[in-house]
Amino acid sequence: MSVRTRFSQQTLDQLFAAILVDDVIDEHIELPAYLPTKFSSEQLLRCLNLCQQLWLDGVSNTQLRHLTKKIITNKDLNSEERILYKYIRAKYKHMGFAFILYTASHKRPLLFEATSTLMGEAQDAFRNQIKNKTLYNGIILNAITAWPLSQFTREHVKNAQLDTQKFIHHFRNDGKRIPEFLALQSVTPAQFHGLRKIISRHVSFFDTLRTLYPDEIYYKMSRFLSAINGMMGNFHDELVQKSLLKQLNYRQDRIAIPQHITDLLEKFTFLYEKNK
Repeated sequence: MSVRTRFSQQTLDQLFAAILVDDVIDEHIELPAYLPTKFSSEQLLRCLNLCQQLWLDGVSNTQLRHLTKKIITNKDLNSEERILYKYIRAKYKHMGFAFILYTASHKRPLLFEATSTLMGEAQDAFRNQIKNKTLYNGIILNAITAWPLSQFTREHVKNAQLDTQKFIHHFRNDGKRIPEFLALQSVTPAQFHGLRKIISRHVSFFDTLRTLYPDEIYYKMSRFLSAINGMMGNFHDELVQKSLLKQLNYRQDRIAIPQHITDLLEKFTFLYEKNK
């Protein structure tokens, strides 16, 4: 299915501006009185279409491959290149969340997932100056973004289709998984990352929704979740750094979720329980 709705550049810019602050911790955050969970098929389709257009119009595979070659050659990117790389990756992440949220499979297509994941791993590596890992990820990323694989990735985005009923079921159940993590005395860094992904998906949805349907409730949800996302992201960056430096086993060692993060997650969970 091709994108049904064409949005203005202003709308695309508004969404991307929201994405760029989806991990910024505002000085004051507040949850709305209730958790919005009822959305029309038209709303959801427009949200998916906007995510598709942001990626299709906003991601240049030529630019990505140019940056990838710089990563291979220099095992790093300069400050301007890092910003461009960050922006491309942000659009990949947002479309990745769209695949998981709106489509029947609730999965990213394999090639899309591999590209997005490798972009993140390469970024972690060059940020932490792990040259061999930077080079390795750069080489693989260069291979899977070459034609015709890049065209397959583009077709996956174009053909993403909404399943309204599965969206509603997945959206509600996703949030209900949070208490399972909080009930554990400790989690692995990988489990913590899985928990953060739940929050990131919710942020991405409310960012898209508030762009198309401005509403105080959607805005409050977006900013509250962005604060949690930012705190979890900062902590996860520390865990990744320790893992890259061989100071921690990412999939086996256990860590406690910081209390300030737990407190906000419990407030969000309470909103879910309150709206049963």
